Amino acid sequence: MSDPFLFSYKTLDDLKQDIEKQDADIPLTEDIDILKQPVQFGEYTVPNRMSIQPMEGCDGDPKGTPQELTFRRYRRFARGGAGLLWIEATAVIPEGRANPRQLMLHKENHDTFVELVEMIRTESRQSSGYTPFLVLQMTHSGRYSKPENLPAPLIAHHSKILDKKHNLPPDYPLLTDEYLDRLQDRFIDMAVLARDAGFNAVDIKSCHRYLISELHASFTRENSRYGGTFENRTRFLRETAEKIVDRVPDIEVTCRLNAFDGIEYPYGFGANREDKDIPDLTEPLELISRLGKIGFNGINISIGNPYSNPHVGRPYDYPIEGVEKPSQHPLKLIERFIHVVRAIQTEHPDLCVIGGGYSWLRQFYPYAAAGVLSKGWASIAGAGRNAFAYPDFAKDIIEKNVLDPLKVCVTCSSCTQIMRDGGRAGCVLKDENVYGPIFRKGRRTAEDWVRDQAERCRACVEPTCRSGCPACIDIPGFMKAVREGRFQDAYAILRRNNPLPELCALICPVEETCEGKCIHSILENDPVPIHDIQYFIAMLAREHGFTFPAPEKIPFNVAVIGSGPSGLSCAAVLARSGCSVDIFEKEDTLGGTVRNLIPEDRIGCTDVDAEIEYVIRNNPLISVHTGKEFGEGFTLDDCKEFDAVFLALGLGQGDPLLDSQPEGVVNALDFLKKAKSGEAAALHDTVSVIGGGNTAIDAAVTAKKAGAEDVYLFYRRSLKQMPAWQEEYNRAVAEGIHIMMLTQPVSYEEENGILAGIRLARTRLGEADGSGRRKPEIIPASEYFFPCTCVIEAIGQKIPENVLKALKGIAYTDKKLIKTEPGSFQTSKEKVFAGGDILNGGTTAVQGIDEGRRAAEEILLFLQARKK
Repeated sequence: MSDPFLFSYKTLDDLKQDIEKQDADIPLTEDIDILKQPVQFGEYTVPNRMSIQPMEGCDGDPKGTPQELTFRRYRRFARGGAGLLWIEATAVIPEGRANPRQLMLHKENHDTFVELVEMIRTESRQSSGYTPFLVLQMTHSGRYSKPENLPAPLIAHHSKILDKKHNLPPDYPLLTDEYLDRLQDRFIDMAVLARDAGFNAVDIKSCHRYLISELHASFTRENSRYGGTFENRTRFLRETAEKIVDRVPDIEVTCRLNAFDGIEYPYGFGANREDKDIPDLTEPLELISRLGKIGFNGINISIGNPYSNPHVGRPYDYPIEGVEKPSQHPLKLIERFIHVVRAIQTEHPDLCVIGGGYSWLRQFYPYAAAGVLSKGWASIAGAGRNAFAYPDFAKDIIEKNVLDPLKVCVTCSSCTQIMRDGGRAGCVLKDENVYGPIFRKGRRTAEDWVRDQAERCRACVEPTCRSGCPACIDIPGFMKAVREGRFQDAYAILRRNNPLPELCALICPVEETCEGKCIHSILENDPVPIHDIQYFIAMLAREHGFTFPAPEKIPFNVAVIGSGPSGLSCAAVLARSGCSVDIFEKEDTLGGTVRNLIPEDRIGCTDVDAEIEYVIRNNPLISVHTGKEFGEGFTLDDCKEFDAVFLALGLGQGDPLLDSQPEGVVNALDFLKKAKSGEAAALHDTVSVIGGGNTAIDAAVTAKKAGAEDVYLFYRRSLKQMPAWQEEYNRAVAEGIHIMMLTQPVSYEEENGILAGIRLARTRLGEADGSGRRKPEIIPASEYFFPCTCVIEAIGQKIPENVLKALKGIAYTDKKLIKTEPGSFQTSKEKVFAGGDILNGGTTAVQGIDEGRRAAEEILLFLQARKK
């Protein structure tokens, strides 16, 4: 905290003294009533002089449609009292999106934008008695385009400053004039849709080095209608604005304009040609004059580029990763911003000019904003980051005349970091329940963090982490490749022993396997986050399409029955060895239990299909047959044409408590499958779950989230004997599940065939049984009745009868699982192998993956031996 650039003011006098010390011309006044006064924006009256600036949330769906978090954010803004609400950057064309979740207004989602506008107006009227002036920011992201989560720059000129940051070669293609001509029409089309949705104005976004802003600095774009001269460089904005004014006359046209880039000539706009840090507003003022003649009644001024030099426009107390701290005091940066806006407002006194850059001042924002407005240096004072943190800042100013210092933005840069990490953006500190998990997940999948964590690996000669990994991955070698930036090599190490590393990273109980054995876990209770690093590399491989040499095809064809982790692993290893593989799956999608049963909140993502599709796509020797159920119509006899068969069917049928059950008792597998597919009915009142494994925990948590008021989980042994992983137990506790240990369900009670409740008995632990756990014994005379209308059974699983019949000739163990030769995956039937739950009774996905891999290697040896 000794850094003199950090915010450290307790009182307004402290701030005044430092302003004087820094010789910064920042006017302050304690009379803040001017912020509450209305102001004209053309024919519209803005209810007060406070604006929420366009702060992108990156929370639309893949088609650009606003989603739950979008509505939540704008609901909070609407209730916050600001007179002007500048809606975030909304793409006019798919390839111009800055991220895969950026909003994009088009005919197919127009109704949702109508709903958003109506919600904002309704919430604002109810909260404040007025509605804000609504501006929709229309954008094309240009060199920052990333529509599929991978950089896909669309640039107007080459810049020795910015090309280097994007690793763009000198011959990287520029957008053509013809493309830019057509693009004007897309802005006009969106203006029509915006008017019809109820917006008061549209903003042709021209700031922060997105496409139109870049055009303004395209001095080096030669032989183009959109480069070189001032007339050409500003053509796109002027012509597009003229066309909107002409074709959509009943909507205001404006823009958020970068008046000063802070980038050296000839790559920046509005900067002195000798000193890039000094504004030269000759061209920006001329452009604004022309825009006023076209019909602009207001303009929103910005400076700087948050991706390359954020401190030009907005100082941070804690700068984002990889960005140098500013050389000037934050008060001097704020002064520069204020005086850029002042010059524009002074030159154009009839224009409604919106300024910003106040967030660093925290609770003293209203005094600086009112000081600027009182002098006539701006018409409206905007808040960007502070609106994320403090959406009701305007309401507090209007009603209380002060801001709460505990609610203001502390300029920590975490909202910017979320965007850089590909997450949904918001205030991490003041809205932690929503954005804290998103921020932390984003950091765990960010390259800088991943490489730093890989540096912590001690490269043990006899790595204990590897001994804890069922797949025996070379973790030290993997970590070395990561920290050296050899990501494709790192992925090759992973896939050598684990064909599904991304899936494994999501669901493997690492606290009990690799990370649990890491020496840092013992020394510091802070293991190297192996699964996060593995997930990052696997995701990177999928997104960048890492490829490997195609195998030489060998004349064998293997049937894999079942597409869970074991089946997919076996198929992938066989295919990359040159075998043709046919996968048969009874469901419509691949993935088995992971895909169809395990809840998304446990997996940690909503798209478990991505890696599966990647594996299939990169193995052309794999053929997939979905909707093919193994049973009466499809048996081993139908697989005679194959050179080998791998059974990876899983178990698939729950073991009931009693042979007959009343209505209201359901099996956990059926319940979870319906819940994940969205078919399960909402639950109410009390739900009971019987069991102590991960499936029982999944069922209990899912029932709670489905609306059950209370969920009780009954387990007949103690916590120490509970098979569920500790992490899953903790998840249940966090969700408020009532876990009743040493409790044995005995029977059900019913009324007219409908469940009324459970007969339960208390238990105590006796001697160990065959599982190695102490056997529960019912305590005499301890039975009692527990009323409930829904019971979910998660007692155990078994092979369904129709599958048993289809496995004619296969031997079984005394536990009714498939029996194989000792140390082998070979069943009692020639050329038939087995792995996964149907063999081991159900353990971890990574064990299933490892069994699939080892079974594939055994099958290959078997086939080669037969060939000889």
